[in-house]
Amino acid sequence: MRRTYLYDEHLKLGAKMTEFGGWDMPVQYSSIIDEHNAVRTSAGVFDTSHMGTFIMRGTDSGDFLNKVTLGDMKNLPDGKAKYSMFLNEAGGVKDDIIVYKFGNEYMMVVNAGNLDKDWDWVNKHKFPDMELQNRSLDICLLALQGPKSAEIMRQLSETDVAGMKYFTCSELKLKNIKANFCRVARTGYTGEDGFEIFISREQSKDLWDEFLKLGAKPCGLGCRDTLRLEACMPLHGHEIDENINPIDAGFAKIINWEQNFIGKEALLPFKDNPKRKLIAFECASGIARNGNKVFSNEKETGYVTSGTFSPTLKKAIGLALIDISANEENLEVEIHNNRRKVKAVKKPFYKREK
Repeated sequence: MRRTYLYDEHLKLGAKMTEFGGWDMPVQYSSIIDEHNAVRTSAGVFDTSHMGTFIMRGTDSGDFLNKVTLGDMKNLPDGKAKYSMFLNEAGGVKDDIIVYKFGNEYMMVVNAGNLDKDWDWVNKHKFPDMELQNRSLDICLLALQGPKSAEIMRQLSETDVAGMKYFTCSELKLKNIKANFCRVARTGYTGEDGFEIFISREQSKDLWDEFLKLGAKPCGLGCRDTLRLEACMPLHGHEIDENINPIDAGFAKIINWEQNFIGKEALLPFKDNPKRKLIAFECASGIARNGNKVFSNEKETGYVTSGTFSPTLKKAIGLALIDISANEENLEVEIHNNRRKVKAVKKPFYKREK
């Protein structure tokens, strides 16, 4: 398995490690609930360096991105970030990504488990007048998340990060750390305010240590999953995959139909006629898990994509992909061969106060 540059630091902190996307990653340090609550009430820091980072330069970069993603990246303003997806030719989601614009270049973050196939995919479709770089191994990505994130960043940064808006990005200058590469985005995967910092791996330990000194709690993949699920953020391989199209998954709003992206022709029949829908639900008893069957009026109608116990709401929650015509008023989920009543609710389960 691959290891991030901070692997030894995680072991020193007593992290419980697990395999994720081919990487040996910390799943928790203290407990999932403690770390979850720290992000909701204060601040937590995640080592997300297993994610892939690609850099694109050249006059064809914008046109290339408009071909391989769903959003208009060619006209993405400098200092902005945009969430998007790669599709296969059949309209299924190969991966979900974020693209950032820094002057004359684009930076893209892809999921760890898809890193190699995404790199092959972008190279397969690259345009002549552009340069592609895979910086995944020499750039570390740390995610500082929670209501006290801006306060912590203010103590470390010479750049005015507190004034940044959601889904913006900037070059980052730190007060006591000199890094060859350092950028920040006001983005995250927790439903809280926060920042994602891209930094040369040689300086990543210095930044990690500073975050811990200033009170950020080290957090693992366990609470990252409960946090993102409360915020109804998708996980590839669960809410989205190569057999699920973005319309059925509830992401029609990110599609720019004006551009000719890969998978568009296959997607057009679903534009005004989705076959499935992604719903949120609460369980009165039991915890639903990925793959559990969902029934509506005694008829099998879909399956659970993700399920957990919500530390914030203190109840079992989940997401399910079901037939578009299914009656949401009479739903059951099969848990350990027993059908349990569930209640469909509005997404997301949790939304932070602005």
